[in-house]
Amino acid sequence: MGKHTYLVSVITPDRIGLTRDIAQAVVDLKGYISDMRQTIVSGFFSLVFVTEHEEEVGGALQARLQALLPEGAVLAVMPHPERVRQAVPRAGQRYVATASGEDRPGIMLAIAGFMAGHGINIEDWSTLFDGRHVTHLAYVTFREAPADFKAVQAAFREALAAKGFAAQLCHEAIFRATGEVAPIKSVIQE
Repeated sequence: MGKHTYLVSVITPDRIGLTRDIAQAVVDLKGYISDMRQTIVSGFFSLVFVTEHEEEVGGALQARLQALLPEGAVLAVMPHPERVRQAVPRAGQRYVATASGEDRPGIMLAIAGFMAGHGINIEDWSTLFDGRHVTHLAYVTFREAPADFKAVQAAFREALAAKGFAAQLCHEAIFRATGEVAPIKSVIQE
């Protein structure tokens, strides 16, 4: 008998201990969280995770999680078949895209439009606000390795410069080597 895998999404007002309580509910049902992303957006806790179980526990998982959450929280528990996991092929390595400037409408659309237009999948994206200034930081992968990566880098810089933003697109290892306080040798060897 195969594993039963579920994709779970939770959105609710934040409180200390939510991640622990959700993880405990999964463990109580003999589950294993194999992938997850948790963040706080404007005071709201957002968690998406994949959990694997030996038995079918979808209904029980839904009930246990719902009991932890306040009224009005958003909860979805759905079967997560293997074919969904392979829906967007990944062309190898990850890259980091950054864009920084005075926040204004349409910047998110400009970044997302550029990425989609160049066959780039956005795997993770966050923003940091400092008053009117915003920095976008995204981990991305190419659907197919670009024939001329330098041309894509230049096009990204130019597209965002037209909106008044400084932007860069670089390999994850380069971003880490220039942005982390660690010996470069340890970053390159990973």
